[in-house]
Amino acid sequence: MPAGSEPPRADRPAVDQHEEVFRLHPLTPIALGGRVLGLVAAFSFFSLIRQRTGEGGVNWVPYAIYAAVALAVVVRGFVNVAVTRYHLLGGELRIDYGLFQKQSKRVRLNRVQSVDLLEPLAARIFGLAELKVTTAGTERAAVRLRYLALPVARALRADLLGRSVGADEAVAEAPERPVLSVPHGRLVRAVLLEMVSWRLLLLLAGPALGLLGQSNGHRPTIGLGVALFVSFAVVILHAIWHRVSSLWDFTISESPDGLRIRHGLLSTSRQTVPPGRIQAILVHQPMSWRLFGWAQVRMNVAGYAGNANSKSTMLVPVTDRAYALALVGWVSGGIDIDAVPMSRPPARAALRAPLWWRGQWAGSDERVFVVRHGLLSRTVDVVPHERTQSVRLSAGPLQRALSLATVHLDSTRGPVKTRAKYRDAGQARHMLDCEVELGRQARGYLAPTSPLPTPEGDRAPSS
Repeated sequence: MPAGSEPPRADRPAVDQHEEVFRLHPLTPIALGGRVLGLVAAFSFFSLIRQRTGEGGVNWVPYAIYAAVALAVVVRGFVNVAVTRYHLLGGELRIDYGLFQKQSKRVRLNRVQSVDLLEPLAARIFGLAELKVTTAGTERAAVRLRYLALPVARALRADLLGRSVGADEAVAEAPERPVLSVPHGRLVRAVLLEMVSWRLLLLLAGPALGLLGQSNGHRPTIGLGVALFVSFAVVILHAIWHRVSSLWDFTISESPDGLRIRHGLLSTSRQTVPPGRIQAILVHQPMSWRLFGWAQVRMNVAGYAGNANSKSTMLVPVTDRAYALALVGWVSGGIDIDAVPMSRPPARAALRAPLWWRGQWAGSDERVFVVRHGLLSRTVDVVPHERTQSVRLSAGPLQRALSLATVHLDSTRGPVKTRAKYRDAGQARHMLDCEVELGRQARGYLAPTSPLPTPEGDRAPSS
């Protein structure tokens, strides 16, 4: 670990020259119970104000309950910290925990998929951070070190990343080159366009119901309309705030240990995606963004079990579509996505999907399989052949009657669901056979050595 960033010897005494044993920060219990303690403090404050403004005396029973809950949360946290130890020995991280039943968990560092640095608001208040070590399993099986002092967490993160690739134990954090920084104004406009477009109908449902009740002189309907309007407005505003705050200051940097992604306003996240861990990727254009030429890029990452809205699967929240395709091409091995030959389903597919069959395109070259679909909102799915987990065919009763089939390329869990829909049955079988063979051949290609492309309008500030 780099000099000057190691914690005090009381927190991390050296057992010998090879093994390090350390505990979590003493303020971890308070940071872990931050939400509960905050709610207890808020309830206590409002209860005290209400009772002070009333005519009766102060009832101390609620405050005793609040104090008991806060004490239980803190004591539980201190017990967890006291009975948990972390051992770092060569290429292995061992966690010993348990009060009455002792348990031990070992993580081989050469199986680490990513090491993320997270700073929830409660932890940032005390200068703490969480390290999340994701292995070849799933995100649920990730090892979470909550919490360490921020300088210690940064140094340990660099140490773990270095050991995961077999570097020296005292390796410093690899340098990085800032590539992209999403402008705040563009992010806010994009979120508003994406989230308000269809939700606006729900928001207008309340006033419409109120006007209907007013025209009929029905007062309960007017009250219901106002209540619906307020409820929908609160829900929409909360969703917008959550999205903007979580993606605030979104920055991508390139480093030898992978792509480094930072974002967050109140709670911040620093994610490192090592080279070769991206299994599939997509470029999505919501209908409301197409006028501005914007798109977002999401990915399936080995070790992450993210859904379509998970922050861990976001590569770029909003950028120009041309740069999004260039970025996808770079990540996929230095290819031109637009140059991949693609074809449309046969005309009889209109009997299965009258409106949408024209927007279904699929094709491949010797490097990737590409699917483009959507008429109003458009999406491009890209899967390198060597990252395909399995290939399969499916056909419902109507598709079988029309001699159609759908080709599925299965990847790790995430937002990318690659399907070439409504293909001719013979063509679908040919696609499947070709994909199996191309998957064998593609494993001989190497990752690109050229630098990551940088967009002109979203250039990140130099570090």
